[in-house]
Amino acid sequence: MTASYAVGIDLGGTNIKGGVCTPDGQLRFRRSIDTQAAGGVAHVLGRMAELVDDLVRDAQLTKTELAGVGVGAPGPMSHAAGVVHNAPNLPGWVNVPLREQFSAMIGLPVVLENDANAAAFGEYVAGAGREVHSLVMLTLGTGIGGGIVLAGKLWRGHFDNAGEIGHLVTVPDGRACPCGQRGCLERYASASAVAERLCEAVRAGESSTLKAKVLANEAFDARHVLAAADAGDALAARIWDETCQYLALGIVNLRHLLNPELVVLAGGLSNAGPRLLEPVKAHFERLSWKIAPDAPRIALATLGENAGMIGAAALARAGLGF
Repeated sequence: MTASYAVGIDLGGTNIKGGVCTPDGQLRFRRSIDTQAAGGVAHVLGRMAELVDDLVRDAQLTKTELAGVGVGAPGPMSHAAGVVHNAPNLPGWVNVPLREQFSAMIGLPVVLENDANAAAFGEYVAGAGREVHSLVMLTLGTGIGGGIVLAGKLWRGHFDNAGEIGHLVTVPDGRACPCGQRGCLERYASASAVAERLCEAVRAGESSTLKAKVLANEAFDARHVLAAADAGDALAARIWDETCQYLALGIVNLRHLLNPELVVLAGGLSNAGPRLLEPVKAHFERLSWKIAPDAPRIALATLGENAGMIGAAALARAGLGF
């Protein structure tokens, strides 16, 4: 029987999302389960195997109809070796041979990919980039991830770590980053950085309607900052505008380095929609050179949390020769 479908799995510290995808990238069935990361590597792999079985049953398929399974995993990893080197929010996940172990558990070939790369490829196959040949995607969440598709192929780099856009140095000797660098883009333009930078400004003496929350150590996030900005808070408005400017600066550099046709903004911060997209585009136009008409289109992602599953499934098909 022809192997027409593939399963894509998006492995996270809190949830594992899985979906059965058709050859053209359409999501046929999907499920989400708790990761239960504290249970350790074997426990999580077991839950992933159960998820595959459930998806196959829900889709009324047999495993012989699957080309294979693609897994998008967080953190540094080796696609070539199929090894997760160090997965954040997954205790004990150090140098885990995921491809070999998971394939043995489910009896299917497995392709391992970085989760941001998988999401970018998903947008390329079935989302905002389905009509282009090259794109760069920025995932704007707690940090900033990224993925690069050039001439229809995912670009992983020599060490399988291409696309770490959040660690482009934007401010020399700037804010410290957990990666060990200083001034990384994600320390200025991620969703978490928006709230952190407002807190720092208030504690330094600047005025804001969010001051009471800051001084009381109440939890708030980028959504609160944007709401305050829209309500007339000058500091919140400045922080939001600076965030858009930092993102635009990163896109200017990506324009010159990779010359992509499209730049896609994804992740939690992209839920701001036009309030993110329009100022980023305006700053990009202001900061960019004017000597060549080679500006990429900038757009919002369209697949939401399904991008990683769709991309992982598509990469499994591509990696296994289907």
